[in-house]
Order: sequence, then C-alpha cells, then structure tokens
Amino acid sequence: MPLKGSAVEIPVVTLSVTEAGLEAPSEIPSGVVAVKVEGGDPENMPQLARLNEGVTMEQLTDALSQPDPMAALPLVSLLGSAASVDGQVIYDLTPGAYVAVLFMPDGPPQVVPVTAGAPSGAEAPAADVSVQLVDFSFAMPDKIAAGPQVWQIENAGQQWHEMGIVQLNEGATVDDVLAWVESAGPSGPPSSPPPFEEGAFWAPMGAGQTAWVTWDLAPGEYTVICFLPDLAGDMSSHAAHGMVRTLTVE
Repeated sequence: MPLKGSAVEIPVVTLSVTEAGLEAPSEIPSGVVAVKVEGGDPENMPQLARLNEGVTMEQLTDALSQPDPMAALPLVSLLGSAASVDGQVIYDLTPGAYVAVLFMPDGPPQVVPVTAGAPSGAEAPAADVSVQLVDFSFAMPDKIAAGPQVWQIENAGQQWHEMGIVQLNEGATVDDVLAWVESAGPSGPPSSPPPFEEGAFWAPMGAGQTAWVTWDLAPGEYTVICFLPDLAGDMSSHAAHGMVRTLTVE
C-alpha cells in the first residue's frame, strides 16, 4: 500500500462504464476507500451498495429484474454517490459483499458483484462541512464558506435519504418545490421543469452509511432538500415531512 509520510494513502477503486457495460474489480479493500467513475453519463453514475446480511446475489438479481426495481431496496444498503470536484467519493467500507449498480434507461440495472476484503489502513479525510441526514431533517451548518469544501455526509436516520442542494428560480418558493415534487409522487420525476437550478446532489444513501465528497459551491442562498418518498409511512416526500432547509454560502 503506498505511503505518504506516516499515513497510508487512500486506495482508489475505479468503476468503468464502457460499450460492453459496467465494469468493476471483483475485490477491493475494506475501510477507507476512494471510488471514481470512468465513462458513462454524468447524470446517471454507477454506485456501490452493500448486500444486507443473508442476501445472495441470486436474490438481488431476481429482485432487480422485476418491473419495479424498488423491490431490491430492502436487500441492500445504498452508499450514495455524487459528482465530486476531485472526481472521486470516499467511503468507509465494512468487509463483506457489495455490488456496483448502474441503472439503465431501458431494462434492468446492470450489477457487478464486489467483495470488500482486507482493510486499507487509510484514514478518512478531515471534513470542512459535516452533515447528518435524519428522519426528517438535515443536521448541518446554516452557513459555509464558498470554494472547494470536503463534505462528510452521514445517514443517521432509519430510512434512506438523499440531499439536493438547489437554488430556487427567481420568484419561486419552497412551497413551489414541494408542489413540484408531489405532482409526481413515488411514481417518478414530474414532467414539468423544476423551479430550481441544481448546485450539487447526493444520491440516495442507506441508514448507517458515511461518505466524503468535495463540492465547490458559488456564493449564494441554497435550498437543501430530500426528494425521496417515505417508504415506511404515507409515501409522500421526505421534504413534505420537513426535510428541507436553507443554506447560505459566502
């Protein structure tokens, strides 16, 4: 393992999207690991998910082949993902069975089994901004500095969560965003354009997961929001339950 001074360098795992499909190494280190993506659509990046205890690849493949891939959600814990300034996202992986998943526009998702084995020995990066996703709110600062910042994102809730960091269109309000989200509900995204511009987005993350990503937000006022449905409740969005707040970047 390469060394930088007295610290172990964080190993980098590459997920590749080629004409042949999704490619991932069959075995990777556990512990602190950086994951980068090569190729594919920046709007639809592959991501890692951990198989829950007792779940087999056959069970997961069967669930993902169903008309609604959401049938696979109870079988895995999503690690979350995002487009990062430095091109990689850092995770702290427990040893065990994982999959790299790429959701396809048509047909079932592509899945590659991955095993996290021996620990990397690396340390997690120091965070400039710490965020906890809980049921249903964001525990985070009200203000942060502009420029590249390392974000530590932890799902401390019981449900899955995501985090959109958006800037509202001129004249738009949070109520307009909620109305836009609820216009489609759990069936998918609304057909009308959103009343905001996206600044950064953290993809769905399962309970108990932690990751680090580097974002560079321009100065301004942002709305932080979770669009996901309340699968354990009334299926309305987490935002409708209060998972929305304002962030100032200065």
